[in-house]
Amino acid sequence: MFFSKDGRWVNIVQVGGTASTMGLHIVSAIIVGLAAGYYLDDYFGTKPWLLMIFFLLGVVAGFKMVFEDFRKLQRRAEEQQHRSLKQDGEKSAGDDQSEA
Repeated sequence: MFFSKDGRWVNIVQVGGTASTMGLHIVSAIIVGLAAGYYLDDYFGTKPWLLMIFFLLGVVAGFKMVFEDFRKLQRRAEEQQHRSLKQDGEKSAGDDQSEA
């Protein structure tokens, strides 16, 4: 069956969605930084300086957002691992039978 009850596909879609937004965050932050730097350079007449500064700020902002997304993925994986260990503990709680 395509949608299984164990949630594998849900996990794959969540991880894939977060991974695809990581790339979009880097690209969009750099484009916004370049556009802001270009228009501010044009307005103030400081040709390459604001463009370079805002480009670097866009790169830093993009990697910061990627780092936050990575931490979100890591927390989600830890929660799933904790949940699975908790469920395994509940299932095996009644299995302690003495073999005499």
